[in-house]
Amino acid sequence: MAKSAFRPDDTTTDIRNALQQERKTKADFTSNIREGAKLYGRARACLQRLFEDLTHRRSLDLDIARDVVQAMFDNLAKNPNVLLWITNLQFPEESNACHNFNTSVLSMIFGRHRGMSRSDIMALGLGGLLHDLGKTHVPPNMLEKPARLTPEEWAIVRKHAVEGFEALNATGQLSKNVLEIVRCHHERADGSGYPEGLFGGSLPDLPRMVAIADAYDSMVGGYYRRPMTPTDALRVLKTDAAEEYGVELVEEFIRCMGTYPVGSLVELNSGSVVMVVASNPEARLKPMIMFVRNEEGRFERPRMLNDLSRHSDQSLAERWGIRRLVDPVSYGIDMWNLILEEIQF
Repeated sequence: MAKSAFRPDDTTTDIRNALQQERKTKADFTSNIREGAKLYGRARACLQRLFEDLTHRRSLDLDIARDVVQAMFDNLAKNPNVLLWITNLQFPEESNACHNFNTSVLSMIFGRHRGMSRSDIMALGLGGLLHDLGKTHVPPNMLEKPARLTPEEWAIVRKHAVEGFEALNATGQLSKNVLEIVRCHHERADGSGYPEGLFGGSLPDLPRMVAIADAYDSMVGGYYRRPMTPTDALRVLKTDAAEEYGVELVEEFIRCMGTYPVGSLVELNSGSVVMVVASNPEARLKPMIMFVRNEEGRFERPRMLNDLSRHSDQSLAERWGIRRLVDPVSYGIDMWNLILEEIQF
């Protein structure tokens, strides 16, 4: 088990109280993520139903989707870190549903970070949840093709934004803001997007925000390529894609995600490898972490939590400070299985 932050002059009572607090913190964390996982399951079931209804040309009932987004809004209001942590969980056989859920969560968190109104955050959530509904009409072999798409295949894939918009618009159940997100989430600020090639100020903020969340999750999720670490994905957005999405908005998204995004794997000065499970807006370099591998190289069970903001500067320098970000693959750590184990533990 990871070493606790006890001082030489701590009494037995101090140590007992600290251990009790550690156990309570972990129990609360486990309870919260299990609640988040249930909501994740509801969202995936809702999306699978919508995909099937659209495939078989049945009428779309979007009330369930609204209920899911409302529950997500309420969950984020209590603790935004829980659903953000859940976005690191993937089910390859349900990759489209997972990605839509993740895009919805990231978009809503981005909206909260920007201080947007409840109605705008709800629109971001619903638009993010439904943004790729049009991919129902794209053959799976095209979506999963590892090689470059042919021009003919690419033309089919590019139709999904308009087809999703048309199907949802026909229901008469959605606001203009939500429909704009679905239609315009592949438009780009530099005019290089589709379907209309909108440029600069002609592209509304909400679709641009969902587009950034969409791109970030696509990189982290590794749906079509090797997954990136959260920090590497943010670096790509900043260096390679800022002009496409708008420099100021990309930089705002990076600030929203933080120095060590939730789900990052980092090494402490002690040599322990830990996962970031909650950000700390007041101290970005001192997040809440969960132990994965101790300084002797052994994997931790149970995986206890530690709030780095509670440590002194000296303690951080000697043991508890973050030394560097690490790649899970290079340490033989399967992040998806790790998260599943925590939910089921």
